[in-house]
Amino acid sequence: MVNWKYFLLAQYPALALLAVLFLVNYLLVRKQSAVKSVIWVLLFGAALAAAVLFAFLGVHFAFWRLKELFILGVASWLGLALIIMATIAHVMHRVEKKHSKKLMEKELRRAAKEKDAAVAQAEEAGREAARQAHAEGRLQARQEAEAERFAQAASAVDAELRDSALAQEVGAPIELTLDDPGTI
Repeated sequence: MVNWKYFLLAQYPALALLAVLFLVNYLLVRKQSAVKSVIWVLLFGAALAAAVLFAFLGVHFAFWRLKELFILGVASWLGLALIIMATIAHVMHRVEKKHSKKLMEKELRRAAKEKDAAVAQAEEAGREAARQAHAEGRLQARQEAEAERFAQAASAVDAELRDSALAQEVGAPIELTLDDPGTI
């Protein structure tokens, strides 16, 4: 007496389990995304309604009695196995997604640290270049000051030489001649 109707209606335990899984997914995403939570609630309602409908249609078509609703047949176990495998695949996908997200965040943090280190290194190189330019500027200013002092000293020596030549002329013995006092 196994036909497509029996096989379809025997999936009520799988649909009930699916409704529970949809409810769990709704509870997981309700605070993160309003759209996803509405979708999960709608899927939960549809799965629960289909489970109840299939259970009572199976009773109506006399595939099982109301007392036998919790005794699962082979067709029911097949649907449950499919739901359990799909659930395991879904959980593994979420774990893999979470793991890849953590790896991505780790890589982003590492890249940010490398960028910060490169920026700090560039800033330090800029400061060192500024220090060198400042030191070179001071050296150049010192050299210019020395050159100016040398020029001043040279001009002072020239002036002193001129003064000394004048002093030599002045230091020469003075010849006094007596002229007529009235002519002065």
